[in-house]
Amino acid sequence: MKTSKYRLLIGSLYFNYIFQGMAAIILSQNMDKLKTQWQVSTSQVTLVMSAIGLGRIVSLYFSGYFSDTFGRRKTVIVAILSYAFFFFGVLFSPNYQFAFFFALFGGVSNAFLDTSTYPTLVEAYPDEKINSSLSVLNKAFISLGQFILPFITRYLLQKELFFGWPFILCAVCLLANLGYLLFAKFPPLSSLPNKTQINANDCEKNSNIGDFKIDGAALLVFSFVSVSIFNIFILWIPQYAESMRVVSHENSLIFVSLYSVGSFVSVFFTSGIVKKGVNIPKLISFCVGISGFTLLWMLLAPSFVSTIVASLAIGIFAAGGIWQLGLALMLELFPSRKGKYTSYYSLATSTSVMITPYITGILSEHGMEYVFWFDVFLVLLGFIASLVIQQRYKKFFPAEITEPLE
Repeated sequence: MKTSKYRLLIGSLYFNYIFQGMAAIILSQNMDKLKTQWQVSTSQVTLVMSAIGLGRIVSLYFSGYFSDTFGRRKTVIVAILSYAFFFFGVLFSPNYQFAFFFALFGGVSNAFLDTSTYPTLVEAYPDEKINSSLSVLNKAFISLGQFILPFITRYLLQKELFFGWPFILCAVCLLANLGYLLFAKFPPLSSLPNKTQINANDCEKNSNIGDFKIDGAALLVFSFVSVSIFNIFILWIPQYAESMRVVSHENSLIFVSLYSVGSFVSVFFTSGIVKKGVNIPKLISFCVGISGFTLLWMLLAPSFVSTIVASLAIGIFAAGGIWQLGLALMLELFPSRKGKYTSYYSLATSTSVMITPYITGILSEHGMEYVFWFDVFLVLLGFIASLVIQQRYKKFFPAEITEPLE
């Protein structure tokens, strides 16, 4: 069977990620409008944002079970319908309590989209080299969505048009894509466990290399921090730039697009250098360090130039794939029960998506600079975790760690 027959299907699945990228920033891009619509404070709007992370945590385990039991098609249908509930529900909610409820569907759809798309990709392209390179497109499409949305929002602001059009556009495009997926041919399901696989898992119980109390904890901290760094940045950089009088409100949205350009380019660059055998722990430390320096420069000397550099740097070094590299290290140190340890790593990420918007929302009411000082603190925490990972990795793989970083 030729796998080329699934190209249109995979393209359709990844098309959904454009709108996942938009969903991640659409509330922050329209924060002032939503505050007025719901008659609430900034922290109450960020509480709605936190509901996305809560929805993902609640549905993370069930979505994988649903995908393996009922199939990939039904799982992606749930994902798209959940996103439609999210976009329409949040937009037309009369208050933030209703919006919080509908924002939960944003997290549900996130989990269901991942557990339908990645297994389908592996089943359509069993060759590991092919499906690994295709997996990069996930982040690329997310970055594409985050690049486009600020321009749409800026246009609506300048023309004084209804701010809700992007919400409607996202929902309509997803539902139109669903029309294709309802009849598309999916590859045969291949991930249902059998007795042989179960016995193999039992035999691998003692094959883990790392100590989860040390190595696992450091990687979970890194998972939490690496996502927090760029999520906080894209949520708050427009408000920071405006409050520091770097640019006007409508022009401040462009910094998110610059971040997205950096992220888009870095996804392919990171993939390329990792294939050349780069020292992953050192690369992670380097990326976190550069992110911290640029954030500090932006905070200590706020200007148009420093904000542009920070936007590009966070996109390149914090959002360009280091989270995925951390997951690769987790699975290398804990090769048995890969699903179990992947879920732990993803849970730390979801926790970040849930709590950091609310924390930063409270900090923003005291001053936007406090939000980014908190981000710097998280960078420092992540850098310490990366050094622990680096030293432990050196202990377990002394031959690999001596390879030059080229």
